[in-house]
Amino acid sequence: MTLSDHLAYLDAAYAEALAAPLSRRKAMLAAALADAYADRLATASGADDILAFRAGLAVQSRALGLVFALCAMGEGAPELAIDAVEVPIAEYGTLGVEDFMVSLYNGHRVQRVRVASPQGERLLALDVLAEAIGVLRGLTPAP
Repeated sequence: MTLSDHLAYLDAAYAEALAAPLSRRKAMLAAALADAYADRLATASGADDILAFRAGLAVQSRALGLVFALCAMGEGAPELAIDAVEVPIAEYGTLGVEDFMVSLYNGHRVQRVRVASPQGERLLALDVLAEAIGVLRGLTPAP
């Protein structure tokens, strides 16, 4: 599989996660593919030490660092959680019908997959993934 094939697979997985904002499984697949893509980038760039390459990426991008930690699944690693998040009324036009109805009866809140750190920080998983994928895309050499 080439880098561009892997990137296309990653993009497709992310699109599926976007279409299913309550699926931890789809978000985790996109995260795992981003994690594996970083290893492919290390190899393609000729890095002698993949772990050092990944550590450099994690320093460069907090989102990538979160994805790497999430996929490592070690003790104290972040996890994916489904939480209710508030939707500002100004953003109601962006909601699908289902989410709109849920928010009406749930105090302007909808459920979303979030990256939950052991320190209590909770970030929207799809936002973290979008940023991480953007960084990886920017590091991808032209075909």
